[in-house]
Amino acid sequence: MTLSKEVFDLCNRFYRSTVENNEVYIVKWQFPDGAFPDLSYERTVSDSALADAVEKQAREMLARHPEHNDQIMLKILIYYCGYIRKNQENYWLRFDLNHYYNMIPTFLDKMLALPVETPAQQARYRTILDNLSPFIRSQHQKLAEQSRRYIRMPLEGCRLTLASLENCAGRLDALDRFEGCASAAKAARQAMAELLGYIRGPYMKQAPQAAGMCQYPGGSVLYMNEVDTYISQRLDPREIQRVGYEELAKSEAAMLEIVRSLGCRGTLRECLDAVQNDPRWRFHSPEEMQETMTAYLDQIRPLMPRYFSRMPKADCAVARLNPAAEATTSWGYYNVPVEKPVGVYYYSALELDRRCQIRTRAVVYHELLPGHHYQMNLVLEDPTLPDIIHHHYNTAFADGWAEYASGFCRELGLYSGCDDLGRLSWDCFLCCRLIVDTGLNALGWTLDEAKAFLLEHTMLTDAEIGTELLRYAFGMPAQALAYKWGSRFFQNMRSRAEKELGERFDLRRFHDAVLQFGAIPLDILEEHFLWYLEQEKER
Repeated sequence: MTLSKEVFDLCNRFYRSTVENNEVYIVKWQFPDGAFPDLSYERTVSDSALADAVEKQAREMLARHPEHNDQIMLKILIYYCGYIRKNQENYWLRFDLNHYYNMIPTFLDKMLALPVETPAQQARYRTILDNLSPFIRSQHQKLAEQSRRYIRMPLEGCRLTLASLENCAGRLDALDRFEGCASAAKAARQAMAELLGYIRGPYMKQAPQAAGMCQYPGGSVLYMNEVDTYISQRLDPREIQRVGYEELAKSEAAMLEIVRSLGCRGTLRECLDAVQNDPRWRFHSPEEMQETMTAYLDQIRPLMPRYFSRMPKADCAVARLNPAAEATTSWGYYNVPVEKPVGVYYYSALELDRRCQIRTRAVVYHELLPGHHYQMNLVLEDPTLPDIIHHHYNTAFADGWAEYASGFCRELGLYSGCDDLGRLSWDCFLCCRLIVDTGLNALGWTLDEAKAFLLEHTMLTDAEIGTELLRYAFGMPAQALAYKWGSRFFQNMRSRAEKELGERFDLRRFHDAVLQFGAIPLDILEEHFLWYLEQEKER
């Protein structure tokens, strides 16, 4: 990609000034300067002031750089400035520590893996270890400050968060890795003990039974901010929920056709229950699960060049999650190739005796090829893009693309009847997210109502539903909207391109165009897509 140097440099300067304090960045780059992230309110205020100044510069540059690539990149930068400002606006309503999002276990993993053979390595490790207890105390302090504002995790969220932290507490002794570490390791244990005592004691006594952002002072404002962040529109939650019901009806009708073709009778729910209880659709061991997922990945690899003109250099694979993390992780996650030369989808092998696995093929194509691994590594390996594109993750784009990619594999003949049923069952779940996330956070639904709805319309177990609902209700409100909203966006773009371009439509060129700028907000993607259409019409 060609960008002006002025635009490229401004994007990189601002991104680096904010990402250096990001916990994911700190983990990926092994604690640069021995620091943990500064999650204080004061830091969000200073970042917000910097965002104001950079946005002013970017808006001035728009008039000086009329080229399409520069225009789009500057608008991405302006969006990112707004994203940084929201960290201040939403500060007291965001739970930095919860069952779904807790960086302490990851920090411990990375610290225990650091080399400590040489004096320099040991000195660096001690610096990091010295900074651990202040970080734990900062998490404690924010929970207490939120509590004083009547903003507390739901009771069930407290229980799951405690389980995660108790697992961490049991590992802190291992931080005393050589002579000279004992005092700092003891300080970390003390800070953790105080955090656990606070949550078990006064915090849980005041924790609400209810879940959802609308119960908190200012929670409705936060939720609309997050809706705008995740789907690039400030839509009325009732409209989002209406779309969810509409899309759910379509997907359930398609599922009914499939179960009928498989010889199932009865209602759709009865047929799905029969499939869910059929032991043929379960894995008997983590090894069998891994072998199956790897085979699905091997099937898509040779087909990729027919439909995509570029391929990332990095390969991809599957691996099991740390079993200790599986209880608080619904399914798994993808990790880009930073510490390892391949991108890895880490899957959960929890409840293998209970979980129906007919959606496994769809998950592999969503997470790896042609989904997350493909899209993210095309960007990461392109040196002509600034770091704001390399590393910032817009969920509606990234997961919208991954869902589009997973569905696209159906066109390639990779799904059998039950695989297709599994793909559609996942799509139904994403439709349900539009309904349940808005219900809990804006429309007054209870956890019991949300749970009953998911039990009726998905193939999830009680354990899966429990962790999911708390994720929506306080872990990452509105984030779950992005998956279905984004996939609809990609499907609609392709349908429009096929209709308007007719015989001139080239699928590989379409894929190149929509992936060109990485995971960007949908409103900016739409502007770029319209430009692409005009360019194609003139060819």
